[in-house]
Amino acid sequence: MTTLPDIPRLYTALAEVLAAVLYAQAMPPRMDKRLCWGITVVWAGLLAVFLQLTGDVPLVWWIPCMTAAIGWIYLYLWGTRAMNLLEAGYSCARAFILAELAASVEWQLHCVLWPQQGAGKPLSLVLLAVVYAALYGFLYLFEQRRATAARLTITTAAMLMAVVMAVTVFAVSNLSFVSNGEATMSVFYIRTLVDFAGVLILSVQHEQLRENALHSELTAMDNVLRRQYEQYKQSKENIRLINRRYHELKMQIAAIRAERDQAKQDAALAEMESGIRKYEAENKTGNPVLDTLLTAKSLYCQQHGINMTCVADGKLLDFLSTGEICTIVGTALDNATESVSAEPDPEKRLIRVAIYAQNGFVMLRFENYCASPVELAADGLPKRSAHGGYDLKSVRAAAENHGGTLTLHWENEWFTLRVLLLQK
Repeated sequence: MTTLPDIPRLYTALAEVLAAVLYAQAMPPRMDKRLCWGITVVWAGLLAVFLQLTGDVPLVWWIPCMTAAIGWIYLYLWGTRAMNLLEAGYSCARAFILAELAASVEWQLHCVLWPQQGAGKPLSLVLLAVVYAALYGFLYLFEQRRATAARLTITTAAMLMAVVMAVTVFAVSNLSFVSNGEATMSVFYIRTLVDFAGVLILSVQHEQLRENALHSELTAMDNVLRRQYEQYKQSKENIRLINRRYHELKMQIAAIRAERDQAKQDAALAEMESGIRKYEAENKTGNPVLDTLLTAKSLYCQQHGINMTCVADGKLLDFLSTGEICTIVGTALDNATESVSAEPDPEKRLIRVAIYAQNGFVMLRFENYCASPVELAADGLPKRSAHGGYDLKSVRAAAENHGGTLTLHWENEWFTLRVLLLQK
């Protein structure tokens, strides 16, 4: 059987670099992007030099050298991306097996088409570019289309399973080469097939983790909706009781006025009636669901020393369901009240709400005083729990269901949440 040249070490280095970068880009960088890419270039060069210098080491040193290369990939992923140790280990295992598959497929095609061509020849380099571009390009598009806003939870068991699978695949795929000491076409066939099976298994595991993350996200969003709806029902009942109590008070006032006619008492009673009429006129936006939510939140703000002002045309929200209004308005106000409640100065516990039409859209604008800057995560939602970054996913989903958008902004000690919906 014809002995063939083994995969060039620079080809392997390029495959490992591309695989590491492919899985690294799914996570936010730990530093400025320009610095991150600069480190990537230096890291890739050092990895290529290391693999090239260790290409001819004795077989007894081959495994330690490969282990060092894997460790170099692991350090790159953990050092440049916002990954914990488990996530870095999981991504490193996936990247390493993918690199093994890419290098094996490309070199097997090379040996089938022109086995006598050197690795640095133009045809060899063209084949290298085509195979790597096709494989990594396809996987990049696949990863992007299957990406989810929810961050995957990589447990110790999931990381160990990926690592054990990667080690097993690597050992089996190179078993024939180690035992024979030479590269043949059958060795390449076995290596490619086993590496492909390894990538497939790790992809299935990743898909299961992704489905678990999506399920957790949907469960959390459903809990938010249920909580807001329960608050709405409770608020509706509370307001009904309050209205009944105010009606009783008015009857009592009328009785007192009929019995006593002192000027000061009349003035006090007139003031009480004025306050009652003012309460009855509050939060009459034209939408009963919005009225209930705003009244309940207003009462909460009064009890906690928060000044909330609202200008809203509730009729603009008639196309939304009760659950959607509860999710958008209720969650936004919950986040705002939670944020300003932490403000020590009572004069700065301020919330402003506005709902109005604008150029064929409905704008829902929620502003609250916030002295500290609010840092946004990669998904555009706040990292700070004070603004309920996770709960706002339900608000964004409700907006997107109606062709709308959710935008967040912090400037001059004011945090602004805008929900823009197509007017219907």
